[in-house]
Amino acid sequence: MYEGNVDVIEYVNWKDGGCDLHPACLECPLPKCIEEEPRGRQRRRLKCRAEAMKEMRGQGRSGREIAGAFGVSTRTVQRALQGRNNGNGHKHNKNSKSQIPNKGENSRL
Repeated sequence: MYEGNVDVIEYVNWKDGGCDLHPACLECPLPKCIEEEPRGRQRRRLKCRAEAMKEMRGQGRSGREIAGAFGVSTRTVQRALQGRNNGNGHKHNKNSKSQIPNKGENSRL
């Protein structure tokens, strides 16, 4: 007879309700649950937003138009387009060159 803690899912009253990303936890395609990652849900949301902003930029929309569509500042759009702190856990290196022109240069932002 086994004496100790039994952590077997068959003995736990648990409903696999999933989350807003996938309807069932046990069938989720993500390698790790976003609930287990620090700020996982926020990081995923910001990454998706940055991808959408990049797509709009690719369609020729200006930074001001993108900012208005998402209800954020043009600086937030600039950071997302540069890949700065957009949910991937890495902040932009200050020493690297910016891919978006400065204010003095001709820019579509």
